[in-house]
Amino acid sequence: MNFLYPQFLFGLFALAIPIIVHLFNFRRTRKVYFSNTQFLQKVKEASSSKLRLKHYLILLSRLLFIFFLVMAFAQPILIAEDDTGLNQNDVLIYLDNSYSMSNEVGEGITAFDAGVSYVNELVNLFPAATNYRLLTNDFNTAAMLPKSKTELSDLSTELSYSSVTRSMSDINDRIQSQSESQTIFWISDFQKSTSDEAVITVDSSKSQNLVPLEFTSTKNVAVDSVWLNNPFLIGDEKLQLNVKVRNYGRESVDDLIVKVFVDEVQSATSSINLSPNTSMTTTFDLAFELNGINKCKVAFEEFPVTFDNEFFFTINGSRKINVLEIKNTDAATNVTRVYGNEELFNLTSVNVANLDYSLISQNDLVIINGISQIDQSLVNVVNEYLGLYGNVLLVSGATPDLSSYRSLRGLQNVSLRDSLLSVDLSTPDFDNPFFENVFEEKSRNMVMPSAKKVIDWGRDRTAILSLQNGDPFLSKLNTTGNFYVMASPLQDGYTSLYSHALFVPVMYRMAVASASADNKLYYFTDQPIITFKTDTTLADQVYRLKSDLGEIIPSQRITGNTVYMEVPKNVLNTGFYDLMLGDNVINTLAFNKSFDESDLEQYTSEEVRNKFQGDITIFAVDDQQAFAGEVKGKYVGQSLWKYAILLALLFLLAEVLLIRFFP
Repeated sequence: MNFLYPQFLFGLFALAIPIIVHLFNFRRTRKVYFSNTQFLQKVKEASSSKLRLKHYLILLSRLLFIFFLVMAFAQPILIAEDDTGLNQNDVLIYLDNSYSMSNEVGEGITAFDAGVSYVNELVNLFPAATNYRLLTNDFNTAAMLPKSKTELSDLSTELSYSSVTRSMSDINDRIQSQSESQTIFWISDFQKSTSDEAVITVDSSKSQNLVPLEFTSTKNVAVDSVWLNNPFLIGDEKLQLNVKVRNYGRESVDDLIVKVFVDEVQSATSSINLSPNTSMTTTFDLAFELNGINKCKVAFEEFPVTFDNEFFFTINGSRKINVLEIKNTDAATNVTRVYGNEELFNLTSVNVANLDYSLISQNDLVIINGISQIDQSLVNVVNEYLGLYGNVLLVSGATPDLSSYRSLRGLQNVSLRDSLLSVDLSTPDFDNPFFENVFEEKSRNMVMPSAKKVIDWGRDRTAILSLQNGDPFLSKLNTTGNFYVMASPLQDGYTSLYSHALFVPVMYRMAVASASADNKLYYFTDQPIITFKTDTTLADQVYRLKSDLGEIIPSQRITGNTVYMEVPKNVLNTGFYDLMLGDNVINTLAFNKSFDESDLEQYTSEEVRNKFQGDITIFAVDDQQAFAGEVKGKYVGQSLWKYAILLALLFLLAEVLLIRFFP
């Protein structure tokens, strides 16, 4: 047996008081007057015997009353399975507050609400002098400072969901860094999708307790991704939006109404059916003109998990593709003509002799058109641009200088062709992602242009266009950026591609692919860095993210005309943020939660046990009362103070009855 407040045991000295009082009363002499002395001796003996017995019973009742009253204040307990935690004055509690905890563990009770109730139950079970540290997914330093029972209770009322997802290893590392805490409670849904493969090794010197919260259902639907078939509209094309929706649950979902909103106006809708653990893609035609930056979202209604029922993205209807053509003539070229659509392209065509090298980093696609000898300074700038994930198309000159060509990234093995025979091009590979949505009809009998190959860079089975003899004609080389190479000049006597119907879509596709990487529809709140290009940036200018909730100044660095911005995942919410530079809105960015949280499959208690290496205790409980009982069984033991109070009252009643009714 142990006592929560052993200092009250000094109250047992009060047992001496009734003993002293009774002894004093026993020594007092009393005169008894009788009218008749007959039977005096017998009456005296009988009265003394009864009085002595009554006094002893009253004394015993008073002693037992005081004894059990003192015991009630000292709060005796039966020794628990592990009473070391009771003697610790520092308890650490990790409460998972990720969005997956919004799922229900009971009728109308979310896992997060259940977790908060367990936290409040813990502060009532441990001694009043215990200090508590609370860890959540935010890794808030202030919450990890020691707190009293009252302070922790107040803090628990302020807790909310966090968009930050933590792996088990991250959480364990954070817990183990708190050397002061020897008793640890880990309250979580133990979600598989956010875990890692590593086995968690716990500190054997600490008392580790895991509290898995089991969902009543893992049913959930979420948007996996969205993309545009044609982000840069040409002619009378319709804007086609693809939405991939995934069912993460084990139940079928029928007639789910998916809606698309553009600037808060419903623009399209569709009904879909999803089998368990499957996904499907549905396409929406946004049949109206989009100008400027449009705030869009995909939304549907699905319960009980609602945190991922909306997916945000933006469409920049006024975004143009910046193309730079570097040539060795002042005359218009076939490249100049193909990118002459001013509604879609911002084309800059310059003679290499007048080239400003700073233009290269400011464009989505750089075309070196028909230059036979490339100056070394230009080679260096182009290589640096490719190293920053730039996009370059090299159209061979008529008499290329191999030494300058070989200085370019990926062209170290380029060579001249011995024979300049004209060969027809092969029919494009319609399965190549480059030609996706380019051809309405996929005919193998297409009449193809011819070409005389001037340079050769080896075999390429993934070439965009090839000659019928198998040699590559247009390839994307394996470099840091997208480096396209064309084997002959775009002029008479070398190829007829420029006059063929295939020429425009091929050139457009290269430009669109180059600009799409810098025209992202959305970002995730947990991705580390986002990048974007800027025309001019001064050293003292700082980019900010602004929303209705306030402004954020993320960490950022600028390399050339590219800005690398760290995503402040601990403070970023889902929705739209204006990218500000000074008082100007540069762009609008859409942020969404990681879809890892949407997969609600959990580890079972046995799987959790196997996941952890070391001495752990798993409290597999269903409600607050059961949880309290499990914790008491391990740490607090069986409390006896209530029984002590009942016994104290019982002996107080016995004393009253003895005084009142005992003759």
